[in-house]
Amino acid sequence: MAMIYCRDCGAKHSDRAKACPKCGRSVVNTGRSMVVYVLLAFFLGLWGAHKFYAGRNGEGIAMLLMGTVGWALIIPGIIVAFWALIDLIIGIVNINNPEKIFK
Repeated sequence: MAMIYCRDCGAKHSDRAKACPKCGRSVVNTGRSMVVYVLLAFFLGLWGAHKFYAGRNGEGIAMLLMGTVGWALIIPGIIVAFWALIDLIIGIVNINNPEKIFK
């Protein structure tokens, strides 16, 4: 068990804690990288690879179906392209807040 510091208040707490005991900020320790999430959103976003990486399998399956079969119908393909672009922007904005992205 290691002791870590809260990003918001600076209080020292266990790395196994679910939230900071002082301010209540949730602690996400998934071992997943936000940089990998952003790169997956950029390169494989149309197929939902970043959603699978984040543990959001339902959204990943929807993006995968819309990104492959959806291009035959044009509209779902355009929707998933915008969806991936928005996820990329959200990932870049929240690069220091992984608790907003990962389950």
